[in-house]
Amino acid sequence: MIKKANEILDKVEIPFILVWEFMLILRMISTYSLIPSKFDSIIFTIISLVGGLLLIRNGVDWFQKRQRPSVLLLLFTLVLIVTSVINRQTGLTANFKLIIWQVLLFFVVYEIGKKNQKKLFKLVEKILVFTWLVLVIISLGMFFVQFKYTAPLDKLYYGIRMGFVENRLYGVFVDPNYAATISVVAICFSLHLFTEAKVKLYKGLLIVSVILEFLFVVLSGSRTATIEIMAITVVWVFFYFYYNKKSTALIQRLIYSAVVSLIAVVALFLLMDVTQKVSVVSAEAVSKVIVIKNVEKDNISLDRPDTGEDADISNSRFKLWNSAFEIFETKPLVGTSPKGMIPYAKKHLSNTWISIKEQTPHNFMFYLLATTGLLGTIPFMIFILYNVFKSLRTLFKMNTRNYTEYLFQSLIVLTILISACLITDIVLVNRLGAMMFFLYIGRLNSKNEKETSEIEL
Repeated sequence: MIKKANEILDKVEIPFILVWEFMLILRMISTYSLIPSKFDSIIFTIISLVGGLLLIRNGVDWFQKRQRPSVLLLLFTLVLIVTSVINRQTGLTANFKLIIWQVLLFFVVYEIGKKNQKKLFKLVEKILVFTWLVLVIISLGMFFVQFKYTAPLDKLYYGIRMGFVENRLYGVFVDPNYAATISVVAICFSLHLFTEAKVKLYKGLLIVSVILEFLFVVLSGSRTATIEIMAITVVWVFFYFYYNKKSTALIQRLIYSAVVSLIAVVALFLLMDVTQKVSVVSAEAVSKVIVIKNVEKDNISLDRPDTGEDADISNSRFKLWNSAFEIFETKPLVGTSPKGMIPYAKKHLSNTWISIKEQTPHNFMFYLLATTGLLGTIPFMIFILYNVFKSLRTLFKMNTRNYTEYLFQSLIVLTILISACLITDIVLVNRLGAMMFFLYIGRLNSKNEKETSEIEL
């Protein structure tokens, strides 16, 4: 009976991940917020229930096989529960809902990733690439015809913003920063699928995907995504040449790889600049031909008004980080709890930026400090740093056919980790980026990817 139940749950894992992924994609579309919340709640309740069954199955396996999940993630979860109880006056129910999703990411998604089911990862990549490609095509169309629509909506902090707004491309997405980050992930997925593709039409479609995703990143005005795409370019080029020059002396290999990666990132920067200029000229030409009623035809510019010479270069991030640290200083051990941070700031630190703007800190570490204190931040940061250093060590020492695969997986994790340093992601959220992060962290820790051997230097 138990064996049969486990077999059923094993088959459920892939649909569970794919449905959750698709629903998180839908949540990133502005107009999805117009659908009654009951629909979204029902779907995510079903997802959480299925995830709960998988969690119970994993718990039984850990007990029977005398294995254990990540102690660091267990400690963090315990602190999350404790801070929610201590700060129960504000958002107890909301905190426990968040804990449910965090537990599913830690002990279900991460564990599924560790199984390294190649079929699952290929499906995850295809769903994101082709769904995102459709959304990006629509969004780019909005740019070239200079479509713009804004409207207040309680569900969204800035309301609905669609098309080309404030000199940056929102397209169909709620937030251009999140959308651009996922576009960088989609570029990585497309390139990975391209290396395995055999049909020419399929390969051509993946190349188109890379080009259009890149174009969206450029037009989104997201400096976060710009940093991400430059960082992964440096890392990918460096380790690609480092691995393929393994017959060369170590010092020469390091210098050669560093120089080539520097040339690559400079070329990428110039390409992004040229792409911006060509896109503006093209959009101006199109806008002269196509006339849309009630749409203003001003000169097209990609210079963001909120990041000019007289504006805060961090777009208030430094103020948010400082504000989060001020909150941390008043409750350094267990913090305020995730859903209690803003109410706490309003009550006790009314002059802080978080209290005034009612925003999260836009950095996962400062967010953790304010909401879970040192007791929550330390185990989670150790988990992150351990995986970063382990991945770097593996990339420098790995000498198997899995090298390219492992490097690709590392780029996905790196992209989302950089994102989490500049926007709220990977922890204390139920977002697509967080899901991809723990799925691919799991894959980096899978047994199949640990087949490493020392390179003779």
